[in-house]
Amino acid sequence: MRNFTIVFMTFVFIAASVSCTKYEDGPILTFRSKKTRIANTWKYESIIYVEQNSVVTENLPTIEFTCNKDGSYSDNEDSVGTWKFSGEVDLIISKSKNSVTTETKWEIIKLAKKQLWLRINKVEHHFIPK
Repeated sequence: MRNFTIVFMTFVFIAASVSCTKYEDGPILTFRSKKTRIANTWKYESIIYVEQNSVVTENLPTIEFTCNKDGSYSDNEDSVGTWKFSGEVDLIISKSKNSVTTETKWEIIKLAKKQLWLRINKVEHHFIPK
């Protein structure tokens, strides 16, 4: 009976973890905070045009950007700014270059140590660490 209880509790824990993931594509379970996971320098891996079911892996934008734990943002196009989480699944990046400031709201669909997937206007942008 004790073994059954252990197996049953393990199953309940796994089922609860799967159903409670914040991001559409995971991770299912992580011990790192989302702030720790996003703190990295990211580069493009692919772009997915959802409505056209098209995946682009060549001739990607050359932008590389860094999100620091302190909320600061910088990229290789000389923009600087800030990033912050908004709600459960949104990332807001405010950046300035040559006195022009832009703010972009992304939907996070996956945030792992080695993968950052963002969506905007039905286009997925997949990033990996530099």
